[in-house]
Amino acid sequence: MTSRGTRLSGKAATWVGFFFLFLLFPNGRASAQQQERFFIDDLGQRVKIRKEVQRIVSLDPANSELVCLLDCARLKGGTRYDRFPEELVKRVKEKKIEILGGGFDPNLEKIVEIGPDLILSDGPTQQRVVLPLKRMGYPVLSLHPQDIEGIQRDFLLLGKILDQEFKARKIVEAVERRLKELEKKTRQREKKRVYLQTWPDPMITVGRASFSQALLTLAGGLNIFGDMPFDSAKISVEWIIQRNPQVLLFADRDREEAFVEKILRLPEWRQIDGVKDHHICFIDEASLRRTIQFLDGVGKIHRCLFEAVPFKTS
Repeated sequence: MTSRGTRLSGKAATWVGFFFLFLLFPNGRASAQQQERFFIDDLGQRVKIRKEVQRIVSLDPANSELVCLLDCARLKGGTRYDRFPEELVKRVKEKKIEILGGGFDPNLEKIVEIGPDLILSDGPTQQRVVLPLKRMGYPVLSLHPQDIEGIQRDFLLLGKILDQEFKARKIVEAVERRLKELEKKTRQREKKRVYLQTWPDPMITVGRASFSQALLTLAGGLNIFGDMPFDSAKISVEWIIQRNPQVLLFADRDREEAFVEKILRLPEWRQIDGVKDHHICFIDEASLRRTIQFLDGVGKIHRCLFEAVPFKTS
């Protein structure tokens, strides 16, 4: 038989337990705080993210792609430039993914309506855009890889955040296997000097700090401006002549084809080996994007360098 004093002490113990819980979690958020995690993004910022991430907004096409390769159903908002993978395009058509604008003009009201658990941004250039969202308390993770290792690291990080680590690891392992096969092929060939133009007027190319630099190198090319410490910059034809590329690669045929047909008739350009040999290729800009599927672009560049037929004017 239990004494009255014993019953009182049991009740007292219960109330003491509640009292200590209140002291530890005065707002009643014990479970929420236990589920919060911290991650470091590519800008070195410490970001607090809840454990169950179900609603994601992406302000960069490359990040939208990474999410969809892992679990596209969680992507609720993207950009007007999102094109990959096919499942993403399908979900946009079905109105399951809201188009929020571009990387620099997202509709903040729509983002608030979505109520995301996580917002993915690009690098430093988008920080002004996401600042109001940070001030409203939304977790913003900046993914801005500069090389292949960075792409893999970010993809695995996203896999951890979404509890899709196994799937992310399998995709990375498949990429690494393909990468080793490609490296075997390129080791057997002499590297070729390449000029990559991303814009015709003014002429813009890529330097050492660009992701395209890594793609060119993997494909068996030597970027003629690979010693320059920029991501992209304006250059002159005199600089191109001096560095004398064997191959000229132009991003976006629709934009660049008229430019190419013009330079083939200009005497100064005909001093360049790649122009003399008509070793000129076009590559779609999407193939140069920062994505875990980067090997698709590397393969196209490799074929341009070593298998392309001479360019013919119309």
